Amino acid sequence: MKVLSISVKVQSMSIAAFESYLVEELTNCVMACIADALVNGTGTAQGTGVLSGVTWTEDTNAFTFDKTVGLTYADVVKVVAALARGYANGACWAMNNATLYNLFYGLVDKNDRPIFIADPKSEEIGKILGFPVVVDDYLETDTIIFGNFNYMGYNMPEGITIEASRESSFKSGRIDYRAMAIADCKPIVTEAFIKLTRAAS
Repeated sequence: MKVLSISVKVQSMSIAAFESYLVEELTNCVMACIADALVNGTGTAQGTGVLSGVTWTEDTNAFTFDKTVGLTYADVVKVVAALARGYANGACWAMNNATLYNLFYGLVDKNDRPIFIADPKSEEIGKILGFPVVVDDYLETDTIIFGNFNYMGYNMPEGITIEASRESSFKSGRIDYRAMAIADCKPIVTEAFIKLTRAAS
């Protein structure tokens, strides 16, 4: 839930598009909260995110790349190979923008071909080894998730409701705008996800 209060003076002096702008910003705030929960949610008073909802086991579904040398082609191939074949159809890479351009952008295979292919024609960012890339700024830098997010359960049964009220701030002459959604998330099949991070030492 996100609440934004404005004064009656501002509301009365603003153009008609101002209210729709407020509604859009509130909706974006709620969606950002949900997006964060999908990745980092603890399961306590919020959804369970992929990072906390999967039991990560070293060299099984959790891999690291060298802290000093950085990411190599072999590291990327190892991650793709670790995902069970049944989940590969529909799998994608998820990482933040800094990770994509600092680690993957200049990376090449053994034949000096880039493994990240940008896609300027469609709305997609590009592909790594043939799998689509999703940029998510709620993932920490140097943390990469490869998996099939069709197995990340997500439910928002009533969408986002937007309401305005003059009652709570009646004495101060303010209008409260509220955006609220009831949502939940949790990994349904944990083996559909592989994690790759930079080694601590």
